[in-house]
Formats: sequence, structure tokens, C-alpha cells
Amino acid sequence: MKPSDPLQQPLSLEELGQLESFLLSDLMPEDSLSSIEMVDGYMTALIIGPDVVPPEIWIPYIWNEEKSDVPCFSSEAEADMIEELLVRHMNTITLQFLNEPDEFLPLYETFSYSDDQEQELAVENWALGFTMGMELTHKSWSPLFEDEDTGMLAMPMLILSKLTDDYNSLSEKDLSDMTQLLPTFVIKIYKYWKQYKP
Repeated sequence: MKPSDPLQQPLSLEELGQLESFLLSDLMPEDSLSSIEMVDGYMTALIIGPDVVPPEIWIPYIWNEEKSDVPCFSSEAEADMIEELLVRHMNTITLQFLNEPDEFLPLYETFSYSDDQEQELAVENWALGFTMGMELTHKSWSPLFEDEDTGMLAMPMLILSKLTDDYNSLSEKDLSDMTQLLPTFVIKIYKYWKQYKP
């Protein structure tokens, strides 16, 4: 990857806002990944996971899990721009794990939120996006879950995404600790799959 390549340039705050506005807009299909945090979690799972997933597979999944619907782009230029923003963000996360995996932080850690409720929703969305990334190539993820110890690495994502009943049974402190440790679990999953990659 060449640093001079425009597709390797991280998104600016303005571009992140642009992408987020599009994801939240009425142009998106009903069952789409509807927040920038959700997309960030989804991409993270794909990057650290067992398979290399090409854009023609992972981009349509953002629009619709069944890949049966697409956004109502206002023009071809808008479609190209949104796709470029997605690819650039994907490449940014990829470079993070190639160069400094132990410094990884989910996108919500770099944002400021107006209140605790908004931040909690951001974490939930990120964790949900991560589980959707695992689901996209779920058969390949099976070895992680077949072992009880390694399977536990994905539990924070399942709990914080509220896909299990465990969320409501945990104390605020437990949930806060789990949220703080989430990047550590992601890094451990990355290192687990790295040993199987050429």
C-alpha cells in the first residue's frame, strides 16, 4: 500500500461527517448499517477475521444483509464518492492492524458524545456492526467459537450489542469495564486469526 495513493488517505472529520450523514439519511435501505460506528465495527471484524473479503461482497452487505437493496443515490458521482469514503476507511483500519495493532481503538473512542446515553448507543452500534462482520463469513469464524477460551473473546461484542440477555443482568460497572476492555478483546481476536494467515 502506497501512502501517496488517495485510497490510503484517512478520512477527515468532515468526510466522516459526510459519510455518517449519508448512512443516517432516507437514501439508505431500511435494513442497512445505519451509523458510522456500526460500519466501523463491521469493517474491523472483516479486517481482523479469517477471510479477505472483497469490496464487491462487503459493500452491498452494508446496504442490505440480503444484498437485495441499494441506496437511492442522487447521481453516479455520489455513489462513487460514498464508495470511495468506505474503501478509504476500510484501508485506514487495515493499515492500523498492519502497522500498530496494539494501538487499535474503535472509532467511538475518538469521538465526543453529548451524554452517556449517546455514547452507550455508539458502543452498542459498534458492537452490533462487529457481530454483523462476523456473520458475513460465519463459517470461517467457527474455529474461534469451538474453543471455550477463544470463544469468550467475542462475548463482549455479543453482550454490548444487546444480542444476548446478559446485558441487562450486568451492573453498570461490569458494562463499563467491558466497554473499556473491548479494544483489548479485538486485538486478541486479531492475533488469534493472524496465526492462521499466510
